[in-house]
Amino acid sequence: MGLPPEIFKRLSRLNRDLVHGRLTAGNQVPPRGEVQPSPLELGAEALTLETLIPGREHKIKGSRFYAIERLAEEFRPAAGASDPGDVVDGPELVARYRRVLFGAGAAAPQDLSESFRRLLGADPVSVTYLDIETCGLAGEPLFLIGLMRYDGETLRVSQFLARDYSEERAVLEGFWRRIKGAECLVTFNGKTFDVPTITARSAACGLLKMPDVPPHMDLLHESRRRWKREMPNCRLQTLEERICGRRRFGDIPGSEIPAAYHDFVRAVRRGDSVSRARSLRRLQTILHHNALDLVTMAELVTHLASSRP
Repeated sequence: MGLPPEIFKRLSRLNRDLVHGRLTAGNQVPPRGEVQPSPLELGAEALTLETLIPGREHKIKGSRFYAIERLAEEFRPAAGASDPGDVVDGPELVARYRRVLFGAGAAAPQDLSESFRRLLGADPVSVTYLDIETCGLAGEPLFLIGLMRYDGETLRVSQFLARDYSEERAVLEGFWRRIKGAECLVTFNGKTFDVPTITARSAACGLLKMPDVPPHMDLLHESRRRWKREMPNCRLQTLEERICGRRRFGDIPGSEIPAAYHDFVRAVRRGDSVSRARSLRRLQTILHHNALDLVTMAELVTHLASSRP
């Protein structure tokens, strides 16, 4: 005999709470070699952006923004026992990326698009990956620019964060300075969203003398060209699961990111330590989400360059 509907609903809610407690989120991934203090150890009053998300303030022409520098392998930890055999860990991903970008094991040029051949022909240290987070739909301010580059040894993630709406201009100036000299820009749907948004927001912030955008490869188009007949869709996280063989847990949906950032700004302005601590945890997950997007792009490059259509 089945359970009464009310009992069944209560057990279902309890089960969801228990499962949620086991999920791995961005705010549970400490920097390599460091143990992050928990809110209980610090207390809400002591929990700040600097203690939870180590970085440093950058100043550009009197304006400021917050910069976080991390290694890409920190966002792709060592493969666990439950991972499929073809799932690579962080160090292996960097090694595979190095082989592909230096030409070994890459697909024959005739199998690749012109933009992809341009990527493989560029100096590996001049290839820049880009992913942004904004306050809403197209035209809204942006608050986070994530960049990733190969430095000759490993992949490094740089994230430029506007701690308040007033820091957007400084974040954009930091972006234009960082991509100066880049030979290739890599995005996922960046031709439709990221690059037009950066260009429009730069103009809105009074940055009228911007350098040219480097030659651009949009991985969404490359992925559709290669996998559209094999995949239900070519969204980044679908490819992450089907091609890279891994799934995110505890991630923040993209639709919730603008509201989470607005909550962070409001909490800091109000000076409410409890709300600030809660919003900082959500901000940490946004930064983790953004970095994972960059790392997944690099992993997709290795798959595209080493497999044939």
